[in-house]
Amino acid sequence: MSTSATPATKDLLTGLLVDKFEVDPDAVRADAPMTELLVDSLMVVEMAVTLKEELGVSVTETELRELAFAEFADRVDAQRTR
Repeated sequence: MSTSATPATKDLLTGLLVDKFEVDPDAVRADAPMTELLVDSLMVVEMAVTLKEELGVSVTETELRELAFAEFADRVDAQRTR
């Protein structure tokens, strides 16, 4: 599965997942469901808040629960490039 998100967005999201949420870097794959990476509801909410505060990007908890990493990165990237 490929993604059209820029490398900077993918790197930023990977960095957040690994550094802030202590996700194993090997687990961050394009096809990994975000719910596999953010394993509880508090992590989901915290990721949404972090993206809003640090990037000005609004994501829904539904997006964080339903999308794979690559799809989520595309959504974040689209908002960053507007």
